[in-house]
Amino acid sequence: MGLNSLPLGYTFVVLPIYLSELGFSGELIGIITMAAAISNTVMIVPFAIAADRYGRKPFVVWGLLSATVGYVLLAFTRDLGSLIIASAIAGVGLAGGLNGAVWVPAWTALIAEKASPEKRTRAFAWSQGVWTIALTSGSAMGILPGLLQSTFRIPYLTSHEYVFLILAALSILSGLVVLPLSEIAPRHTSTNHLSAKRLLPEESLTQIAKFSLTLGMVGFASGVAVQLLSLWFKGMYGVNETVLGPWFAAAEITSIIVVPIIPRLTRTLGSASSVLTTQGISALILASMITAPAYQLAGVLYIGRNFLMNISWPVQQSYLMGTVSPKERASASAISSMLWGIGASAGTFLAGFLLGGGTYLSLSLPILIGSGVYLVAAIVFFLLFRGNPPPEEN
Repeated sequence: MGLNSLPLGYTFVVLPIYLSELGFSGELIGIITMAAAISNTVMIVPFAIAADRYGRKPFVVWGLLSATVGYVLLAFTRDLGSLIIASAIAGVGLAGGLNGAVWVPAWTALIAEKASPEKRTRAFAWSQGVWTIALTSGSAMGILPGLLQSTFRIPYLTSHEYVFLILAALSILSGLVVLPLSEIAPRHTSTNHLSAKRLLPEESLTQIAKFSLTLGMVGFASGVAVQLLSLWFKGMYGVNETVLGPWFAAAEITSIIVVPIIPRLTRTLGSASSVLTTQGISALILASMITAPAYQLAGVLYIGRNFLMNISWPVQQSYLMGTVSPKERASASAISSMLWGIGASAGTFLAGFLLGGGTYLSLSLPILIGSGVYLVAAIVFFLLFRGNPPPEEN
């Protein structure tokens, strides 16, 4: 998971600025990025249902490997159509693309099955820690193109080609690493899992629908405020990926300390209150970024926002896995992720349109809109789930 997520940290920081340097407008950059969320949204439920029925490991392996095609396209193509296809396959930043649609739901279900109910939240906390390390390393790789240009005197485009090929190699390696993994839990079949007459989960449908509502709002907030954040920094402060890479890396690396905090927080406050507290405060910090007079202060505020959101996210994942039927976990993860993707697609398109304006107001609106939706999502999560804790919290 870490190896496959490392390129996402790189594209999160570098790709919007790289596309801007190629001459694409903010609107087109939003469309290219949105393609990743759309492909993830369309494909995630069918692959999750198949993983629940036929076993999770094959979908994890092939999903991880599939990102290779997207990164090769990013290395050698410059036209809009090819870049949209590459984004749709490999994913960009927080939007997982086709490869995420294939492996993420199966992987989430595997983690839940391999951990006892008492240690499930801790398992997801460690998963978040690994993901954080990967995004940190990927964000720090934002300095590589500039380093290659200055050290080896190679052109701008060639330096990016080399790095995209490195990302492709990491995707191949991630798939190979998973091959020795065994599925401890027995595979579910269509007769003992989902009704052959229905595609949707039966036992947990109401819970999944409520959770998907809140996650759809989180997806929209992420798309409008965070997905093109490096482009926001460039427009607001005139800084490039070489400057931003270490800041985005710091935003992730400092969040590793949340791993031991998360289980203690949920034991003390419960899942619903933990999400309300951490996501609510992070939304307020995110909104304050537009008042920062320099990119350094905005970077510090982003680090604080990231720290709190990296607590909220695994709590929500663990909550869903703990309150739905175990045999419907991959489907539950996929359906909620689909709503996240729908929200992220709309949010990213809106962000690209607003960031293309170039004025202080148009640059501020994505942050303010995203902050408001994050806050509303946290309140709705608390109201919907405060009376329905997972079994280990009763």
